[in-house]
Amino acid sequence: MVMRIISMRENTLMKSDRQQTPADLERREFQLSLFACSAIVVLAGGLALLMYPAVFSSRENSATSTPQIAFLGFCTLSCLLVAYIVDRQVTIHRLRKQMAADRMKATEALKQASADLLSAMPNYNTFEDRLTMEFRRAAAAEMKFSVLVVAIKLRAAFSEHSLGMSALGDAAKAVSSKLREQDSIFILRPAYFGVILLGVDKAGAQRFTARIAEGLSDAAGANDRFSFKIEAISYPEQTTSQHDLELAVSGLLPESASSEPQMKDANVYA
Repeated sequence: MVMRIISMRENTLMKSDRQQTPADLERREFQLSLFACSAIVVLAGGLALLMYPAVFSSRENSATSTPQIAFLGFCTLSCLLVAYIVDRQVTIHRLRKQMAADRMKATEALKQASADLLSAMPNYNTFEDRLTMEFRRAAAAEMKFSVLVVAIKLRAAFSEHSLGMSALGDAAKAVSSKLREQDSIFILRPAYFGVILLGVDKAGAQRFTARIAEGLSDAAGANDRFSFKIEAISYPEQTTSQHDLELAVSGLLPESASSEPQMKDANVYA
C-alpha cells in the first residue's frame, strides 16, 4: 500500500513536471530568488540586531575597533549578497527576453526563406514546357523518364499562412534534397509539386518515391505538420504519348489552383 502511494505520488510529480511551461519555470525561479533574498535579509537583520548591543556597548571599554569593523563588514557583505542575487535575477530575465526575441527573428527568417523558395520555383507553365521537351528527347533517343506528383496536405494547426508557407517550403527542400542534379522540381499548385526524373523507369521511380517519402516524413517533424501522397507516372511503361502523360499529370491535380489535396491523415506513398 505504501509503495503504491509512493508510485502514485511520483507519477503525479512527473506529470506536473511535463506540464510545466517556460513561464512557469521562470516564475518559480523568481520566487526562489525572492525567497533567498528574504531569508538573507531576515537572518542577517536578526543577527545584526543581536550583535549590535554586544559590539557597541563595549566600545568605550575596548582598546581596538575590531568588533565594530567586523560588524560593519558583516552588514556590508549581507547587502552585497542580496544585491548580487537581485542583479543575477534581472540579468537572467533580460537574457531570456533577448533569446526569445532572437528565436522569433530566426523563425521569421526561416519562414521568409521558405516563402522565397516557393516563389522562386518554376511554375506549371514551365513544367509543361520542360515536359514537352523531355518527352520529345526521350522518344527520339528511346529513353525512359518518369514524373512524380507530390501532394501535400497541411494539418489544421498549421493552416495559418506563415506556418503553411514554412511547412511547404520545408517539404520542397526535402524533395529537392533527394533528387539528382539532372532532375527538376516544379510547383504545380499551392500544395502540389511536380518532379521530372530523367532516365528513370517505373522501378526507379518507385525507389525515388520511397526516398522522397522518407525525406518528407522527416520534414513533417514530430508534430506531423503535413501529410503527403506521391504518385509516379513513367514513360513508356504507363504512357505512350505526350498527351497521355499530360492527362495523367492533370488528373492528379485539383481543378482549382486554390484547392488542397484530399487524403487521409496518414502519410502514404505509391
